[in-house]
This record gives sequence, C-alpha cells and structure tokens, in this order.
Amino acid sequence: MTKGTKIFRIIISVLLALTMLISAFFAVVFCLYFAKEPYGIYVSGIAINRSNNEDVLGDGKVYYDESNNILTFDNATIEYDNTVVYSEIDLHIQLIGENKFICTNEEYAIGVFAGNNHLFKDLAIIGDGSLTIELPNTSDEAVGIAADNLTVATNLTVTTPNCENKVNGIVCTSDLIVASKATVTVNNGAATMYSSAVRVRGNAFLEEGTTLKASTNSDATGICKGLTVSGDLFMGKDATLEVSVDDSTTDQGECIRVSGLMEIGIGSTVTASAKKASAIECFGTIEANKGATISAVSEKNDADIFCSGAVVNYGATIAGEIDAVGEIRNQEGDANG
Repeated sequence: MTKGTKIFRIIISVLLALTMLISAFFAVVFCLYFAKEPYGIYVSGIAINRSNNEDVLGDGKVYYDESNNILTFDNATIEYDNTVVYSEIDLHIQLIGENKFICTNEEYAIGVFAGNNHLFKDLAIIGDGSLTIELPNTSDEAVGIAADNLTVATNLTVTTPNCENKVNGIVCTSDLIVASKATVTVNNGAATMYSSAVRVRGNAFLEEGTTLKASTNSDATGICKGLTVSGDLFMGKDATLEVSVDDSTTDQGECIRVSGLMEIGIGSTVTASAKKASAIECFGTIEANKGATISAVSEKNDADIFCSGAVVNYGATIAGEIDAVGEIRNQEGDANG
C-alpha cells in the first residue's frame, strides 16, 4: 500500500467519523426540539409536550395520552389565575375521582376553553369521576366552559360569579350532548350587560337518564338567560331538565328558549320558572311524550308556556298556562309511533 493510499484512507475515515458525529448531533437536536414541541394543550399555563405529558404538573395527577388524545385528571384540585385548561385542538378530558378547577382571575375568568383564537374546538368530558369548576371572584367577564361541540358524560358542576359585564356558564357554538346518565349543574352569576347559564347555538341532546340543571343569580340587569338552544332540544327517556331564572330586574329575560323542535321523551321531567318572562318559549313544535311531566311557572307573564307552533301532547302531564299560536293537540301513542 502506497503512502498516498494510506493518507486517502485516513481522510475518508475522518470524514465518515465527522459525518456520523454531525448526524448524531442533529438527531439529538431534532429529538430535543420535538420533545419540547407543544401539543397545543395547556394546564395552569403549562404547555404539554412529549417531555412532560406523563406528569404535567409534577404531582402525578394530570397526564396526557397522545395516541388517544385524552387528558386525564386524577383527583386533581387546580387553582390558577388564568384559564385552567386551554386547548387549541379537539380534546377528550377524562376524570378519575373528584376534581376541581378554580380560576381566580378578576378580569376575564375562564375555566375550560377549547379553541384557537375565534375558531372553537370540540370537547368531550368523560370518565367515572366528577368535575367542579369554580370562578369565585367578581370579574369583568367570566366563562365556565366554552367549546364547539361539547359532550359531557360525567357529573359536572359549573359555578360562575357576578360580573360587571358578561357571564356565561356553558357556551357551545355547535351541539351539546349530555350522556351516560350524567348530571350537569350550572349556577350562573348575574351581570349588568349579559348573563347566560347555558347557550347552545346548535342542537341540545339530553340522553336517557341524564340531568341538566341551570339557574341564574338575582340582581341581573340587561339580558338574563337560563337555557338557550338555537336548534332543536331532544330529551331522551327519563331525562330531567330544571331551569330557573330571576329576571325581575332585567331588560330582557329568558328561561328556556328553543328555536326549533322541543321533544320531551317518555317519562322525562321539565321544570321551569321565571319572574317576568314565559318559563318556556319554543318557536317550533313542542312534543310531550307519554309519562312526561312539564311544570312551567311565570310570576308576571300570562303565558307560562309560549309556542309559536303546536303543542302536541302524547300523554304527558302539563302544568302551566299555554299560549300556542298553532294549536294544542292531544294524541295517542308517542311522537315516534
């Protein structure tokens, strides 16, 4: 082997070694970068990524499963001065045991927000546990939960404070689904401009055996709403809906307002009460099925129940004065048969 050949081989070996070192360096940098790359989910202001997803807060009570897109809270109590859970992507929240979120912000308090700027995202709250969201401080504005499509399949309680401007318990820009015999309770504060316990811009589904309770504090001015559904409201068998608003000092009050069809399932219960407004307002048709019970009370309005379409009774018990622009019709059977 000539001297030149040896030198050439040495040069090649050095170049190969350098190439391997550079490749290894960039591989490490690549891994470190993506380990820190956030998923778009934040808990107490902490961005979740591959380096902390197994123990987000360092106490073993919050962890994220990337493959199934499930953020789990295991008997977690979290107090934070800003949005407790903020997700820029569609998200499943799984609950184990009793969990509580407390947002102490005194300007704009938010419990859970699913959205990227003004584009809301889907949110599902599931599991065998429960969640309580509390916004204890009086603030300018407050929102308990805001999402596009919201599914609640576990017990949930939202309590919002009195606010200077606006307060919303639950806001859905599309559909609301309450499932798995869950109970959802919203205790909404009063506000000078606008207060709404539950606002659904799409359809609302209360599946079999579920419960939705919504109420608003007294002393609200401006607009005060209990449950507003811009689409249809469907109640499954043995579902329960309880809504009460104190609109005695408001410019405009609504207790239950449904723009489309209001279908009350077999054996279901609806209880509604308001100070000035009609307790139930439906601008489509009300279908009340066999064994259902409807109790509507408005202290100062002649009509406890107003319907711009027809009220079709398939064997329900209805307590309250009805003003139906269409007609009040008693039918045999039920709405589906």
